[in-house]
Amino acid sequence: MDRREFLKKGFFATAAFGSVLSCCTAMTKTHPPKKPLNFVFFLVDDLGWADLGCYGSTFNETPAIDKLASQGMLFTDAYAANPVCSPTRASIMTGKD
Repeated sequence: MDRREFLKKGFFATAAFGSVLSCCTAMTKTHPPKKPLNFVFFLVDDLGWADLGCYGSTFNETPAIDKLASQGMLFTDAYAANPVCSPTRASIMTGKD
């Protein structure tokens, strides 16, 4: 087999594999991918986990945040990169510990 014959067969094999692969993937896609959900992230300095009404506080009244929490989801587990606010903010903005 010379070089030209080898390239012809390789091209046709690649084209055939590509067409079979595209048919298979087209058949498996029944629903378009969902768009990512929007979210609101509140970064509040010196706010304890039980200082909001949605988390059980009876001392502080937070009706707007409570309503927002009832329509969305609550964040129950957390990690603080540092107990001081500046390194924690830097960690959130950069994604690094």
